[in-house]
Amino acid sequence: MPQESSDSASRPDRPRWLGYAQLAAILIAIVVALYFARAPDRVERGATAATTAGPGKPPVRVVQPSPRKYTFTVRATGTVTLERKTKVVSEVVGRVVWVSPKFTNGGSLAANETLLRIDPSEFEIRVQGAAMSVVEAEASLQIQKSLAKEGAEKFAKANPGTEVPERVRRVSSISRAEARLGRAQAALDLAKLQLARTSISLPYDIRVVRSDVEVGELVGPAESVGRSWVLGVVYRSGSVQVRAPVEPKDLRSFAPMVGRSARLSTWAGKYDGEVVRVSSVVAPRTRLGSMFLNFAKDTPPASLPAPGTFVEIAVTGPTRDGVFVLPETAARDRNSVWVVRKGALASFTPKTLGRTADGWIVEPFDAGEGVVVGVLANARAGLQVTARAIRSPE
Repeated sequence: MPQESSDSASRPDRPRWLGYAQLAAILIAIVVALYFARAPDRVERGATAATTAGPGKPPVRVVQPSPRKYTFTVRATGTVTLERKTKVVSEVVGRVVWVSPKFTNGGSLAANETLLRIDPSEFEIRVQGAAMSVVEAEASLQIQKSLAKEGAEKFAKANPGTEVPERVRRVSSISRAEARLGRAQAALDLAKLQLARTSISLPYDIRVVRSDVEVGELVGPAESVGRSWVLGVVYRSGSVQVRAPVEPKDLRSFAPMVGRSARLSTWAGKYDGEVVRVSSVVAPRTRLGSMFLNFAKDTPPASLPAPGTFVEIAVTGPTRDGVFVLPETAARDRNSVWVVRKGALASFTPKTLGRTADGWIVEPFDAGEGVVVGVLANARAGLQVTARAIRSPE
């Protein structure tokens, strides 16, 4: 019994040892297989490198630029804004009796068209009272003049050849009567002016931003009615402008920027415009300046886009003769290019005039057999290449 127990205990040791041996053999076989599997790839790569390093000339794509006339254009995006707004207020105190249906957000009114009316009753009474005062002052003046005339005639008869004194001619009395008449006339004019102010209008075409008045409201100057003194906000149709950020370098290269024509494109249509001014400072965060553009004067006011509208802008700049327009793919480090001359690469740095959507604008130079475009591996000066021309940019 004890021997059987010993035999049974030693049996599990053999399968465990054999299992480890089999696992090690499998791992060795996998490593050897991977080694021989990768060996051909290495041989191929060595052959390829040898071929590349051989005497063959790698092909390169080139463009042959030609001098042309080019008009520079600054493209930007901006927003329709307002040069200024107008607050509608009442100069007289009174109750609103009528508001134009056009005097509401989005409404348009013509020059001198009435926006609202204030109860004129009190002001009409003041006009009547002032008119009576004028009549009274005129009558008083006429009396003084009649008395002066009568006294002068009597004095002349009694004192022939003697000058009539001022006292007899009632000079002082007549002057006082004329002054009273003048004050009465001024009071009448003021009363009429106050009456006219009960009908509120503006001397130019307007569009309404907001209206804050209803019939029955008491309106007037701020010192009389408090916070409710603003009746609405409007803007003159011609005060619509476009504001757009612009690179300071563009402002310098396009100087003078003011006066240049532009094309303004919005969802509502396309318009002609003009740069009227540029900002005197740059934004602290973006380091960009701003240019302001007006729509052409002959643009119908009703067709102008509303403030807040997004605008795409193209400002026409100076025109240069005899420049090269290169594709951006021709640019290398530090704005240099590869030029093929006598079948070999040569580095050249042209003078940059600007970069636009049309390409890289540079001063003309000797382009040899062409300017290389695209990526060229292992490029170096003097490398022999085969130039393959492609169509140059128009």
